[in-house]
Amino acid sequence: MNILSAEKISKSYSEKILFKEISLGINEEDKIGLIGVNGAGKSTLLKVLAGLETSDTGRILYGNSINIEYLPQNPHFEERDK
Repeated sequence: MNILSAEKISKSYSEKILFKEISLGINEEDKIGLIGVNGAGKSTLLKVLAGLETSDTGRILYGNSINIEYLPQNPHFEERDK
């Protein structure tokens, strides 16, 4: 089952191109790692795939009944009363 397909997505901030025309597919049984140096665009790519940011070009297709969630690097948790 196809969970997600990204077709020719690109993202840049001013002159800095983070990624250009990336195409990828994620299937139900896939295990994925994302590796790169700081500032390479890993978090931005995940935010684009999760729908939290828009890509400059391309499109992302999601499988039926798929719910994408994103946990940021530095999450903010609300304090609960004890």
